[in-house]
Amino acid sequence: MKTKKDYYFNVMARCAAFGCEAAAFLQDALQRFDPETLTARMKEMHAIENNADTLKHDMMRFLSREFMTPIEREDIVNLAQELDNVVDCLDDVMQRLYIHNIQVLRDDLDAFTAVIVRCTAALHAAVTEFAQFKKSQTIGEHIVTVNSLESEGDMLYLTAMRKLSTTETNPLSVFAWSQVYTGLENCLDACEHASDVIESVIMKNS
Repeated sequence: MKTKKDYYFNVMARCAAFGCEAAAFLQDALQRFDPETLTARMKEMHAIENNADTLKHDMMRFLSREFMTPIEREDIVNLAQELDNVVDCLDDVMQRLYIHNIQVLRDDLDAFTAVIVRCTAALHAAVTEFAQFKKSQTIGEHIVTVNSLESEGDMLYLTAMRKLSTTETNPLSVFAWSQVYTGLENCLDACEHASDVIESVIMKNS
């Protein structure tokens, strides 16, 4: 029988799974990039984001009626919001590609999306372990992995922006791609922020 404690942790794991789904979708959309289908792909990504939003709002409504929670109410709200931000940031990348009318991808996108896919997977693993955080032997490793991948993403961002600034002469292209790269970096930052909430809860309850 599922308890109310199970409910919160299970929903947060499902929220993190939406991040994995959105990351995989972004990776596939870029690997098989076709500007002719970008509008349709953007709508598909937005549907994932809408599903994640619905799940989060359902949990918030449940939370508003409950007195006892397995961890502090504020922590549940913060983690739910940060997990939702991961999906929002992935959705935002697709929108940036559309807004700036990207027709041809640059060759460093594969490395970015590969790191994002790994980072969302590590975050999902941490959230899945969160229900047992007091005795989990692996949750700390997953948090470290998220942080390491975010740092790896920072280096990819610096390298990409440096190359863009030194090789691209069209100012519109420089602006457009700087927006796309920033969007990709935001995805990794969002993963790290979510893992920071988990780490904070662990520290408060140790």
